[in-house]
Amino acid sequence: MTRSSAFPILAALLLALLSGPAPAATGTFDLDDPAQRLEAYVRVNGDTSGKAVPQWASGIVYAHVPGEKPRALFGVEVLGMGRFEKIEGGYLRLHREIGYYTDLKTGKVLDRWFNPWLQREVEVVPIQNDPVNRRFTVADSTFNVQVSGEDVVFFREVPLRYPNPLDRAKYPLHSSGDFYEAIEMFNTFARREDLANPALTSVPSTGSWTRMGPWLPWMEMGLHPGFLLYHSRSLKPVDGLEGVPLALRERIARDNPKYLEAPAKFTSPDETSWTFFKKLIDERRRKADAR
Repeated sequence: MTRSSAFPILAALLLALLSGPAPAATGTFDLDDPAQRLEAYVRVNGDTSGKAVPQWASGIVYAHVPGEKPRALFGVEVLGMGRFEKIEGGYLRLHREIGYYTDLKTGKVLDRWFNPWLQREVEVVPIQNDPVNRRFTVADSTFNVQVSGEDVVFFREVPLRYPNPLDRAKYPLHSSGDFYEAIEMFNTFARREDLANPALTSVPSTGSWTRMGPWLPWMEMGLHPGFLLYHSRSLKPVDGLEGVPLALRERIARDNPKYLEAPAKFTSPDETSWTFFKKLIDERRRKADAR
């Protein structure tokens, strides 16, 4: 090799050294691959390392009654604490959630609420669901994904219909019918560049939660026609619980501090606002009968 032919090679090597290491390759990241898509979903909604992750949702609950203009009734503030546990073929999400209904003007937690249809106050019962477990596997995914450039959205719709835990005969004020019928819809937004970074076991994300369902049992609406619509924003705070509003954290710490932590182990069955309310009413009735 002559001196003249060696010079360009040496110059190229020198330039590479001065430029620093080449960026990590991300070409292997493929959301069309079922296994990679599941890993991405878990990283967006939790942490593949098994670390507990909070999710906070904030929104408004609207009422729709036939023949009436939809109206905002109260706010809702929800904190979910969950962790993903690796299982054969996927992950098990161990999760619990607590939520408070709030005054639309002041933002303060409601302990009682004036029901405009009943023209009287009713006791407000917070959301207290422990546990809320889900199984996510490559073979049975319950979510979809849509990509536009660097924007990635994971979305999941959960239509529900099953026998109402609060039957009409025993709970006429609190039961909306023989069946519980509702739908919950989730969107979670992330950046493709974050998902393509294998060093991130948890990916920054924001999202939305929409729910359409029957009157809440504590509203005492019985068979009154109509339904509720929840419209909320959600996010996974990058700084963990510190990113959740202090007033909400303090209220949870006062009322039920276990909701500031994710479940340590799997338990069943899942809890809902309806099953929790049934336990509450049954216990109150038992105590009243014992007097």
